Amino acid sequence: MNIFKNYKILKNQGQLSILVLFSFVIISILLVAIQPEPEANVNKPVPVVVDVAKLKMQNISPIVDYTGRLEPSKKAELKFEINGRLAKKIVQPGEFVKSGKVILILEEYYIYKKLYELAKRNYELQTKEVERMSILDKKSLLSKSQYDKTLQKKIELEVAMYRSKQDFQKTFIKAKFSGVINKININEGDTVSPNMIVANLIDASSLDLYVEVRGDVIDGLKLNMNIEVVSSNRKSIGKLIAFQTSPSLETYTHLLRIRIKDNNLRSGMLASAKFILPKINKSFGVPVSSVLSDNGKKFIFIVNNKKLEKKEINVLTRFDEIYVINGDIKSNDVIVTKDVSSLSAGQDILISKK
Repeated sequence: MNIFKNYKILKNQGQLSILVLFSFVIISILLVAIQPEPEANVNKPVPVVVDVAKLKMQNISPIVDYTGRLEPSKKAELKFEINGRLAKKIVQPGEFVKSGKVILILEEYYIYKKLYELAKRNYELQTKEVERMSILDKKSLLSKSQYDKTLQKKIELEVAMYRSKQDFQKTFIKAKFSGVINKININEGDTVSPNMIVANLIDASSLDLYVEVRGDVIDGLKLNMNIEVVSSNRKSIGKLIAFQTSPSLETYTHLLRIRIKDNNLRSGMLASAKFILPKINKSFGVPVSSVLSDNGKKFIFIVNNKKLEKKEINVLTRFDEIYVINGDIKSNDVIVTKDVSSLSAGQDILISKK
């Protein structure tokens, strides 16, 4: 009896296993039949987001800035011409002096002054003697040879006087122009030698700005023309008083000198001069960041149907962060304005909504 029951149980389990297996096969077939098609181009490149702008043809008058440092319009390095010892400083640094005022005196000053005064006195006495001899000569009361000797003596004493005067003038230093004593490098009792800079004199009533500019700036310049100068956010008008017509052989730039009179500016301050370059007709101005340099050539990227087109251009000039360009381009062409180094022709793009 038990054998019969066990047989029925085994039979039911076998039927159940067959049913489960059959169901699994049916489900697998259905899954294969209804699975979706695989997506094509899974690795399709993601479009790059770029900033763009439209080209606009215009007549451009570029404005360029060149920076330099303000300097006194006049400055002098003062030196003695002889060896000696400083006896006295007549003025101190920072004092204003008029042209011709004595600034420094050597101990030798007093000796050479006395020698000059004696030489001058001898010359004056001999001059009177020549005048007396001239009267006697006219009256034939004096031989010709005596008069000539007296006249020759006068000439010799005059030479000695002027030589003594020159020696005397080397024992002190005068201001060459009206200005401020900027610095004195020696003290009383110090020894000095020729070509040793003992003091500095400056005239800061007007200032000069020196800048080096490119050749294209020179073309529109004229002496005494007004030029705008900016220093510490303050605008002033200066006059162009000198410029090099031939460039430096080392830098290929031209040195300019602009004079400014403004009591609010000081020597040593940085200042920028603005120059308007000659007008460039029918050209395009684009950001420097929009131009790609490749093997010595310049390119921009134009957006055409959401793809990039790489076009070669000519750079006419640059001012600030703008290139003035021309080439096979036209108004309303849409160009990429920055980050062009990572782009390539034919690349898909999306235009930024900024």
